Amino acid sequence: MYHPGKVLEILSSNDKDIKSSDETTQAIVEMWDENQFTFLVDSKLSKKIKKNNIVLVDYSPISEKLPLPKHLVVKILNGKLGQEIWNNYKKYNEKNKRALAKSMQSNIAQQYMG
Repeated sequence: MYHPGKVLEILSSNDKDIKSSDETTQAIVEMWDENQFTFLVDSKLSKKIKKNNIVLVDYSPISEKLPLPKHLVVKILNGKLGQEIWNNYKKYNEKNKRALAKSMQSNIAQQYMG
């Protein structure tokens, strides 16, 4: 399973403002559902990833014995494709939020009327 997100910030051991014990790169990512997480960036992408990139994060299990998600940035979706994917997921999230709000309003009205 993979989830798209938008890169808010890059945390690289090469950054002069960062002191690091290793040479990995992390990205602070806003996910399509408005959550924010810090993910490890695959080493093959660490020099290519930039702020505002649309990325895919690998949520597949680490292993069969350890069913925790990998939480690894594995793809950068450049250009029109990335923007279309981001927009589609954001639209889906907005639709779900509106439906939930409508449902909650209906429940409150029913409780009020008795």
